[in-house]
Amino acid sequence: MNNCEKAKIAEVCPTPFGYATFVQCESKTFVIYVDKCSGASLVNSLNKVKSERPLTHEFICSLLDGLECKVECVLVTSTENGTFYAAVKIKMENELGAKIVDIDGRPSDLFSLALRSDTPIFVSKNVLDEVNDASAILAQIKPQ
Repeated sequence: MNNCEKAKIAEVCPTPFGYATFVQCESKTFVIYVDKCSGASLVNSLNKVKSERPLTHEFICSLLDGLECKVECVLVTSTENGTFYAAVKIKMENELGAKIVDIDGRPSDLFSLALRSDTPIFVSKNVLDEVNDASAILAQIKPQ
């Protein structure tokens, strides 16, 4: 993918108002704050925890598998006034042909989907140019 960097979810930490999601790229690490429910789901996805009954992200992965769709990647596309935007690229291929769609979604939901489907996450260089580097904070929280 041009003009973007591959990323990983390095850590998800509780805060008084939700969770801090540390997104780590080669050039820098940045934080996306999410609500408590989204953060708990991210922690479960990061730790590969399965529920007794499928939760939303598990259900969506099963639904896509059942429809023979593949999650190609998740891309953090932009940020505006502290709000991050992302899209998921889904590919469907069958006897009728192939179709690829980009669907807008909240980064927290798409990160959970990516983690559950072992799909790569990318961040636009435009986003990386705008965010503060939180690498030092991550190193304090999670020493290598």
